[in-house]
Amino acid sequence: MKTNLLNLSVVGLFLAAGSMLQAEDFAQATAIKQTSMTQGFAQTALPVLHRATASSQAQVSAALLAKLCAGCAVTKTAQGANLHISGENLDLSISPDATSADFRNLSVQAKAHSLAKPLEEKMSLTALEQAGRAFIASNLADVITLGAGEQMAALSTDYRIEGLQNVSTGAVTRSVAANRVVFGRTLNGVPVVGNGSRVVVTFANDGSVESFHYDWPKYETATATAQGLVSASSILARVQQVVGTRTGVTPTFTVQVPSLTAAAAGAVDLNPGTKLQSLQCGYYDPGAAAGYAEVQPGCVYHVVYADTTGIRQGYSGAVPGGLRFEVDAKWPETQVLK
Repeated sequence: MKTNLLNLSVVGLFLAAGSMLQAEDFAQATAIKQTSMTQGFAQTALPVLHRATASSQAQVSAALLAKLCAGCAVTKTAQGANLHISGENLDLSISPDATSADFRNLSVQAKAHSLAKPLEEKMSLTALEQAGRAFIASNLADVITLGAGEQMAALSTDYRIEGLQNVSTGAVTRSVAANRVVFGRTLNGVPVVGNGSRVVVTFANDGSVESFHYDWPKYETATATAQGLVSASSILARVQQVVGTRTGVTPTFTVQVPSLTAAAAGAVDLNPGTKLQSLQCGYYDPGAAAGYAEVQPGCVYHVVYADTTGIRQGYSGAVPGGLRFEVDAKWPETQVLK
């Protein structure tokens, strides 16, 4: 994934904009990132997993509709391999393997702007975690299940921020129109990183749910032999190599494992003009849409690269964590590192 970071300017009397602003990580997510930067994996070996499901699209749709809109008149259609369900005030899409779904409450979405509050009145981490867990327990318990040794962990919050600027005076007012919480999962203490094992719930300011997304498979052991894991220095070297390939910048030095302070600051030099901002190691599951063959140990990275003209670009992806990993045609970093 490549993200261009641009400065935008707009000419006019007023500028109104809405965007999701990452506000804060929960303590467990912060610890995962810092430990990944400084230690890599806490384990010496992990098994390879594969995603599984015991439900069908029809079963999942029935379970969700019974909680979200019992008795509603809905229309079911195919959107590619997805099952799409629409009603007067709802929009629901379920993945082909029934492990992932996206939901929007159209009436809540329409009123969210009118409920906007000053930015300082946004929902707190604690309030968002409590509201998210309560909604999941009440409405998604049939699809968000936990096996032995599994836990659901609060990871981060985001807020949809609306800004209004008077171009003549330069005065800017900002308000929050929606509050979002992201949950993940750990398996016997090992986090799942990537887009898999995620539940995202967005609330309007009156507490009503505007939307949710989840990607929540069951995991089964795919191989009898666990993958031995490489060290933190080897993980950083792999990130350096694949990012150098992506940016066209040849590595000129060996990346040093950072101190906890440097890791917390997100300022680890990889290549000339390239800084590693975040690293998360665990079971790498990119989610249902990616269609990877297996869920292997891996580390998700995010780096920022500034070229010789000063233009900054963001690059995200994941490197395998196994000493001997399975090359996957859909996982480009394994192709670079094989």
